[in-house]
Amino acid sequence: MDLSSRYFISLLSSFIKDATPVKPGCIGEDKEKDDSGHDNVDWGKIYKLASIHSLGGAVYLAVQKLDEADKPEADILNKLKSEFFYATYRFEEQEREYRKIVELLNREKIKHLFFKGVIVRDYYPVKQVRTQGDIDFLIYPEDRKKVEKIFTDLGYRNFSTKWHDKFKKGKIVFEGHDNLVNTEINSKVDYSAYFANAWEYAKPKEYGYTYELDMNYHLAFLITHIAKHFYEKGAGVRLILDIAVILNKYGEELDFQKIWKHLENIKLDLFAKHIFALCERWFGVKAPGMYFEMDESTYSYISKYILEGGTFGYSNDNIAISALRKEYEKTGSFEHIKIKAMLKKIFLSFDIMREIYPILKKHPYLLVFAWIHRGIKCIVIKRKRTFRIIKGIREFSEEGKNTYIMMKKIGL
Repeated sequence: MDLSSRYFISLLSSFIKDATPVKPGCIGEDKEKDDSGHDNVDWGKIYKLASIHSLGGAVYLAVQKLDEADKPEADILNKLKSEFFYATYRFEEQEREYRKIVELLNREKIKHLFFKGVIVRDYYPVKQVRTQGDIDFLIYPEDRKKVEKIFTDLGYRNFSTKWHDKFKKGKIVFEGHDNLVNTEINSKVDYSAYFANAWEYAKPKEYGYTYELDMNYHLAFLITHIAKHFYEKGAGVRLILDIAVILNKYGEELDFQKIWKHLENIKLDLFAKHIFALCERWFGVKAPGMYFEMDESTYSYISKYILEGGTFGYSNDNIAISALRKEYEKTGSFEHIKIKAMLKKIFLSFDIMREIYPILKKHPYLLVFAWIHRGIKCIVIKRKRTFRIIKGIREFSEEGKNTYIMMKKIGL
């Protein structure tokens, strides 16, 4: 990692520990200087990383503890400040709706539990800056209709998919699940079946019908969630920071015998070791009782893969590399993988297309017209992004192979 990337990580480490950050440039052994002899930290790059990883608010709070002379220029500081205030506004907006939904679910005597970001944010030193796009909750399948009525009565629209119900009102989104995992990660384990017993690891909170997951089980699930994103397009810094926050706050209280048992059962123990090792290297937070050293080449590649991908690996380059990796994984050869990867991105599978175009659920014969419509939309409306992805597929075949090798090395 370059100096600016390391300082971005260092600021986050200071944030979760509520500590004063080190001075810019004082990271590692190679204290880079610019021509005038000042520490060569690129605040523009730090802001960009904070923005694409949805961590601008956390970085802003860390930067506020620096001496005035060490803070970024006013333009960057104001941008970080704006991200902080927007994150706070979004938190309050989501929190109001969250509390309203909890109250109504209890009133209707519907058992439910929340998981992922809405729970993890409470472990952060300042929970308002742990951003989230949606709020996830688990219910029993037989309660789906009752839950849908609660949301529709409040003015939410239901954008249901084959994986979950998605309730949206303005920018507020709730996702209702009847299983913690509804998508395949790899061919090693049926993850959906393994996490189908989540209710066995749940206990009621102070409200009668609101439950919470056992923290050990939830941590094993969060590692699985990271693995899913890692395997698809990428997992951003925020997901790794979540694990570091949990280890920092509850490390000694967690039962790692139970956690490792879950991870071994789902064959993600090696992957988890790399994630925990990354938490230690980046944030100085250790998983109790774990002794594992990640080799430098893997550390460098994982760091690059995460940092460049953004919150969920949705950078144009990561999308291209992911497409190439999946084709290389099937064939083990470079031959024709560029063409195959490009065709897969242009002609999405029917399962994906019917979620984009719900009309296909009733009229599958319209698939060709949906492909044409999507193609026109990508060229006319998303032209720049589309051509960046196509260019990436043409240029990154070697990178696709390297990513495949890295995935195997870390246990995916």
